[in-house]
Amino acid sequence: MRNNLCALLLLALTGCSGTQGGHGSQDVPARKNHLYAVGYAPISLQQPADYQQKLLHAMRASKLDAYRELTEQLSGVVTSSSSQLNSHVLRDGTVSSSSRGLVRGARVVNSYPDGDMYVTELELDLAFYQRLRRGQ
Repeated sequence: MRNNLCALLLLALTGCSGTQGGHGSQDVPARKNHLYAVGYAPISLQQPADYQQKLLHAMRASKLDAYRELTEQLSGVVTSSSSQLNSHVLRDGTVSSSSRGLVRGARVVNSYPDGDMYVTELELDLAFYQRLRRGQ
């Protein structure tokens, strides 16, 4: 269980940082003034017992993960950390991050299962995003 959690955390920290490339992205050429984000979710680790329900949950989770990636690109990431020393020996260290923002106008470019992962790719036209934010 701990190994699965560590693998999922590692995937969340490294696999989601890429905004272009990867399986399926070749179909959508990178355009100027567009942001791209990819979200991932493991299918087998979803809670329902039924495979179709697991797939639906993974689809939703990967879409939310892609939106999180877009939010981080638009608004940045707030990080905080703390460490505890005892006799100059590091006892405990934690790092946390958060992002908060509003994403409007993003569109799903591609959404597909890839092995045990479900992948969602989003695109955001920055000019359209700015018009929406100004209410035009």
